[in-house]
Amino acid sequence: MDMYFEVCLDRESSDHGEVVSRWFLECRQRLFRDLTASDGAWLASLTKMENSPAERFEGPADRELAFMNQLVMPPYWAQLGFHEGDQQLAWIRTSAANAVDGHRSVSAFLKCDDSGMRDPEFCSRLVENLSVAADGSNPAFGRVEYGFYSDRANLDVALRRKPREFLPTSRSLLRGYGWVTICPEELVKRLGGVQSLESGGAFFRVIPLSSGGVVLQASETLFGYSDEVMDAVFRSLAKVLPVGAPRPHVAFPDVRFTHRDASEIQGA
Repeated sequence: MDMYFEVCLDRESSDHGEVVSRWFLECRQRLFRDLTASDGAWLASLTKMENSPAERFEGPADRELAFMNQLVMPPYWAQLGFHEGDQQLAWIRTSAANAVDGHRSVSAFLKCDDSGMRDPEFCSRLVENLSVAADGSNPAFGRVEYGFYSDRANLDVALRRKPREFLPTSRSLLRGYGWVTICPEELVKRLGGVQSLESGGAFFRVIPLSSGGVVLQASETLFGYSDEVMDAVFRSLAKVLPVGAPRPHVAFPDVRFTHRDASEIQGA
């Protein structure tokens, strides 16, 4: 099973260079701590500006450190990946591609077996590591997906929203929801604050971030993120979700969402 972690940044977020460096470092040391940067097992590449040539890093472990040192000035695109033969095991990435000015994402991918999806300790470690990596970033949005993931949140897909629509409004409308959702500070306030989210019953765990925003874990395990749990999350967040009738997208058949218009809850 594929795991996808994403945190989205905008002009209101903390210094992007610091956030990108922290994201790569924390993901490397926590999520990917068992992966060794031995010869032939890792590969990194970096593009400083949109039209710059890509720089490639591989080989001895000190080349990984050289790559990490390049991230302080946030590049247009960068990725550190780990593989076994032809199989991709994990990667960490930052990208300003396909984004409006001032926005970028930091993300990570990790292969996870079925036993991990059912293991509370493993799932707890995933969420805690994400929270540490995202802490201090003042994110505009974030999520954890599993299975067949997309670079767009579930409501970006189901409501046919384009980047020029959902990126500039990320702090006024939550882009979507999932097993784990990162909600920006502005929307946390509209939802009644951290205590209201904790006491509402829709989330297994609510983790405040030091720079604002919260990490919302819907169920104890990935396996436990049922349609019923997803619907409870939808109802809890409906006040800050974009309105419209969501519908499946032929290009994204595995995207999960509640088949209800948020306006039904907002007007109740």
